[in-house]
Amino acid sequence: MELKINEFQTPAPITFNYDELKTAVQEKADEYASVVYTEDKVKDAKKDRAELNKLKEALNDERKRLQGEYMKPFEDYKGKTDELIGILKKPIELIDRQIKDFYEQQKDEKKKEIELHFRTMEKPEWLQLESIWNPKWLNKTYEMSKIRSELKELVEKIQNGLATLAELPEFGFEACEAYKSTLDLNKALNEGKRLVEIQKRKEEQERARKEAEERRKKEEEKKLTRQVKEEPAPQPPAPDFMNPPVETFPVRFEAEMTQEQAQELAKWFKERNITFIAI
Repeated sequence: MELKINEFQTPAPITFNYDELKTAVQEKADEYASVVYTEDKVKDAKKDRAELNKLKEALNDERKRLQGEYMKPFEDYKGKTDELIGILKKPIELIDRQIKDFYEQQKDEKKKEIELHFRTMEKPEWLQLESIWNPKWLNKTYEMSKIRSELKELVEKIQNGLATLAELPEFGFEACEAYKSTLDLNKALNEGKRLVEIQKRKEEQERARKEAEERRKKEEEKKLTRQVKEEPAPQPPAPDFMNPPVETFPVRFEAEMTQEQAQELAKWFKERNITFIAI
């Protein structure tokens, strides 16, 4: 199947009185460039415009006609080639799809082989193949021996990273957990440092709180001590001979007062242990 173009005669150049027309047209253009039409010359202006338009339309119409004639052979050729190209598209697309399916099948088989090898490797239980996957492994030129070697190196690197983080004096567990999610040793170390700084700030805050509490307690103790020193010592009770009994006697009186005043008077008697009888 091969395209063969038969010999054909290229259309000859189209000749016409180009030089003559160009000279005449240029003279007219130069002439009219400086013409100023007055009111009485409007009729002449319309005549000149009609003459120029007639020539312009003749040139344009003939150009279109000749363009159509010259393009007929090419349009015929273009229509036939477009038809052939349309017929060829279908088998090309079919073959292309089958080739892609074939390569996808190869990639699927290779991926299964990589997954099987990964399952048989000694590695941390939490480690997933997706987290260390390299899309280039599915390329046809990427050999399985190289993939196995890279997987081994990756697993060893991860195990070494975990061992390093586990030896951290503080927050080693948290750093390891961060490493499991990122597989980035620097990020995991930074996370450990961040947690250490948080713990230090927490301890400093707690220490400051305890110191403030201790100062408050000491101030209260000092205040209580000063109060004890300033209060007079309690005096022993005086002997009975120094507190002779007070002699009481009845006093009778009558007064007019309101109920509120009577209640206040009764309260006053009660506060002073005065026995009274309401009449």
